[in-house]
Amino acid sequence: MTNLGTIILLIVCVGMGYVLEPMFFTGTNPAVKKSTQEVAGDAEDETPEDANPGDPSPAGSDPDAPVPAIQVDLSKITPEDFPAKVTLKVPYTISDANSGVTMKLEKGIKVKPVRLEGSDLYIQPVGLPIESKINVDKTDFKELAVPKMLERLQNAVANKDPEPAPPVTPEPPVTPTPDVTPDPPVTPTPPTPEPEPAPAPTPATDKLDEAAIVALLKADVEAGKVTEFKANQVTSWKAGEEMEFDGDTYQTGRVTFKAETILGVQEHEAIALIEDGKVYKWMWAKTKLEMR
Repeated sequence: MTNLGTIILLIVCVGMGYVLEPMFFTGTNPAVKKSTQEVAGDAEDETPEDANPGDPSPAGSDPDAPVPAIQVDLSKITPEDFPAKVTLKVPYTISDANSGVTMKLEKGIKVKPVRLEGSDLYIQPVGLPIESKINVDKTDFKELAVPKMLERLQNAVANKDPEPAPPVTPEPPVTPTPDVTPDPPVTPTPPTPEPEPAPAPTPATDKLDEAAIVALLKADVEAGKVTEFKANQVTSWKAGEEMEFDGDTYQTGRVTFKAETILGVQEHEAIALIEDGKVYKWMWAKTKLEMR
């Protein structure tokens, strides 16, 4: 009996060992450890869908950056490319040395371009007979004049006539040699030249009377020979006294007209220099500056 009980006890103990061994050695089981590491690795590799690891976006362009000035050969621009008016990009104080007038013009005011010297643009306030110079890049002159200049140059190239082909010189016809020797040609006697008549004296230029001067002034203004005013602005037409200008003496006509200026409606006077029955030049009566 004793031996049988001992054998049964040993069998029971061995069976309990098979059951309890996994519970005691789970911490050191390589299979379990590997499974745990795989789960941890999968958790670390997950990346949120809304993550944004990209580089920071580049800075945008500055909307207030200054616009570079238009680069153009100003010597190619002629008076026919001038716009009627240009706009000031900056405030500007205009000062006229002839009249002593000083006026402050605000940014955005439209003025009249008179002439261009290098990069200096001479301007006039609308309706006032004073002028001053300003850097051309401080106005929108280039933006308005350059398209007109390009169009004019393109038209000139398109309308240029092709060079004519050189004329073809025809070969002289072959004259057969006659069998009979011809008589020598008779040399004609040149006629006696008649004496040249004496040149007729140049008649003196007649001067225009007042009625003819007034009619000439009206026709010149209505034909658009001066752009500073129109015929419907004129309040007075009359003949003026003879006037010396640049060493020559001219008959004159005087016109009084009203014009809208930045200071309101004002009255101005213009002088027309008359030569050989035609208007030679229009100019402001006060400053003697030429009108366009």
